[in-house]
Amino acid sequence: MKQVKLFIVLLVFLLLQGTVFQVFSLRSFGYNLIAAPHFILIGVLMIGFFYSRTIALRYALIFGFLIDLVYTDVWGVYAFCITITTYVLLLVGKHFNTHIVIILLTAMIATLLLDMEVYGIYTLIGIAKQNFTLYTHQHLAPTLILNSVFTVICFYPLRALCERLKES
Repeated sequence: MKQVKLFIVLLVFLLLQGTVFQVFSLRSFGYNLIAAPHFILIGVLMIGFFYSRTIALRYALIFGFLIDLVYTDVWGVYAFCITITTYVLLLVGKHFNTHIVIILLTAMIATLLLDMEVYGIYTLIGIAKQNFTLYTHQHLAPTLILNSVFTVICFYPLRALCERLKES
């Protein structure tokens, strides 16, 4: 029952990531910027920090494949990138405390790594046509800002949920 609650939270994050933020994108307001929400990555990282690293890695793989199946044309890229990013940052992050500033910095690094990994793979297979300078200006900065705000908003509720589930 514990993991069902975490699954539902991540499913809500997936729906937010794929629907609501596509409707309210920066382009719909006239800006030539793209802010990619990586809410699954942030949720999985917080589950890893506050609940269980093993379960977080399982969810990273599962929801990475869901993102690949539903939102992309190439299967496995997000599953691989979210899982490897989560693994590396949870491995390094176990040496730090779980203060909001540390989690925010970790989420920003994770967002940066995930975006760079996906961009690199898509460039290698010929899907990404944007040059790197344009990519950093139009995509990377808005993505970091959006995911940082999401991290701050979700930090306390998700930490409280994970700690409550851990104690029960």
